Amino acid sequence: MSLEPPVNYLEPGALCTLRVMVNDAVDSLSCMGVYVNLDDTAVVDVTIAREGLLFRTSGYQTFFYWKRILPDSVIAEDCVLGYRSYFLAPGELVQLVFRAKALGVCNVSLAAARLWDINRVELAPVTGESAEIVVRYPTGHDAPASPTGAFSNYPNPFNPATVLVMELPGNGGPEMVPVGVAIDIYDVSGVRVRSLFRGFLPPGRRQIIWDGRDGQGRPSAAGIYLAVAETAAGTLKRKMVLLR
Repeated sequence: MSLEPPVNYLEPGALCTLRVMVNDAVDSLSCMGVYVNLDDTAVVDVTIAREGLLFRTSGYQTFFYWKRILPDSVIAEDCVLGYRSYFLAPGELVQLVFRAKALGVCNVSLAAARLWDINRVELAPVTGESAEIVVRYPTGHDAPASPTGAFSNYPNPFNPATVLVMELPGNGGPEMVPVGVAIDIYDVSGVRVRSLFRGFLPPGRRQIIWDGRDGQGRPSAAGIYLAVAETAAGTLKRKMVLLR
């Protein structure tokens, strides 16, 4: 499961919609429940949750419910009604609408996700980081960037590959002087799995793909990995979940 799009840019007062998506790794689905956390309530707020396309087009009556538990967390639940009623993945489970309140960066994560199949048997739970909302002024009046930048990836969880997205800060001068960057992938025990990138990148939004393989070209095992980007401005880290 993931939140799409993985990175969102908007100005204060504007709205954006994140879609909770499920991929085709699961088959029949009848019910879902998601618990979403915000890491900075001063930046954005949830205004409403809407039933996702999979439920709305299932052809069955549904029971949809959502509630803001705390200023920084929201729960949404939905279920198709009727004996052995179900729909097939992939697709959209629920939409969450956010309003930007102040300048800054907010990480939105799926703290818990529960899915049930056609027999109302619960599938294995899924958790993980999923998206970022960057609140800034339009081009030409940008908000001050983080001194070290920002780091995200999509999709997350992923199989077999994921895109690492870096927001590299400039050097303060008029020219886009390239920044030295080193990106490494580590497993949960701290062992380096892959030296992914060594070189220079211009400031701004840059993307690098990790194909889920180690330094010898072998597919990495399913699990949690940490992407670490070292720059002159500091260190950026991103937790990723590889599925097999």
